[in-house]
Amino acid sequence: MAFVLTIAEGKGRGQKFKFEIDNVTIGRGAENDVVLNDAGVSRMHARIERQGVAWMLLDNGSANGTELNGAVLQKPMSLRAGDRIGVGPVTFEFFSESDETRITSPAPKREVETRVSAMPAPPRAIEPKAGAVEQLPAWVKIAAAGGAALILVGVARTAVQSRAQRGLACPDTVAVDDDTASFTFGHLEADVDCGDKVVFGFNVPQQTRVLFHYQPMRISTPSELELRVNGKHLAWAPVVGARGEPQVVTIPQESLSADGRNFVTFSENQRDKDWAVAKVRVEMLAITPGDLLAARQAYDRGRRKLEEKRIAPRNLYDAWKAFADARRQMEGLPQKPALYAEVAQLIKDCERDLDRECGKLLFSAARFTRYGQDDKAQQTYREVLLHFPGEDPTGCRKKAQENIVSAQTAAASE
Repeated sequence: MAFVLTIAEGKGRGQKFKFEIDNVTIGRGAENDVVLNDAGVSRMHARIERQGVAWMLLDNGSANGTELNGAVLQKPMSLRAGDRIGVGPVTFEFFSESDETRITSPAPKREVETRVSAMPAPPRAIEPKAGAVEQLPAWVKIAAAGGAALILVGVARTAVQSRAQRGLACPDTVAVDDDTASFTFGHLEADVDCGDKVVFGFNVPQQTRVLFHYQPMRISTPSELELRVNGKHLAWAPVVGARGEPQVVTIPQESLSADGRNFVTFSENQRDKDWAVAKVRVEMLAITPGDLLAARQAYDRGRRKLEEKRIAPRNLYDAWKAFADARRQMEGLPQKPALYAEVAQLIKDCERDLDRECGKLLFSAARFTRYGQDDKAQQTYREVLLHFPGEDPTGCRKKAQENIVSAQTAAASE
């Protein structure tokens, strides 16, 4: 007994997908039968399974919930013809072959994913930012940053001019900028199809420690995906599944280029294999004399904020900032104490939780917008600013500000 899902609302509206299997999963992870590439969708969000002669809709403990006919699903529910299933930004309409209304469309093979992806907006040229270094190539632009010592740097990306069949065409060098973390780069199931190699370029000031962040996906062997910096081996990506875990690699000072222009290359050793890297960003720490006492004070401050993260919206963000300050204070020490590794893990944990918090808030705002509740959507975007009072690795504050400005501009033009 087959069933059909039709996209009733969202990207790809009108598309129909017929399934002839007893269990269909929906989520952000590439292992799902229906893949929704959106921050508001959990990795394994929901599923539709056959129980006897009935089709049941189940939520897999998703962060933002699954909707059935506009109500958040509280328990498994049977599906009937015309029922609407809301997952993130997409609403599906359900029909089964046993219904009197028959819908037919070519059935996708089990081994080929049905993908409903929220692809990035069309590529655009990015204007130079304040503080551009004129002697560098046109694609490298220094970004203004908050804080004298902790600098999150972005540089303007080479514009991608065309869409390839499997995704956006990959430029020779992808210059790391504020938006790079929103894309996946790799082969086959990636936003930007780069074949077996992708090169990231960025500029580094003198006396700066560089931390390179990325999230590998679909790496099956230990020596499969190599990272090289300026032509020298840096590391091997770990073996990971479809989702992967964020990685941070410290680039040795001796590997950095004297002229400030640097390139990190990912090379896939298994040709024509499905692989990807996501959430690529460069974090820069000005090298100053180490101060272990100041590091411990910042660490203690971060611990207090972490314990109180439910008291005030910004406490999780403040904890992340305090741990980042603690790490900065230890960068100049000739030998790193045990505290350094603990702080690095705490930063990673905070960034993961901030990413989840951002996804929930933006999902709620998008849902309010979808149902015409613009005032509530704007209130949620303003709430984002309370949770993220400054620049953050998720870019959440920037996204909220853009939506607030967009709404104000639209209101002024009416």
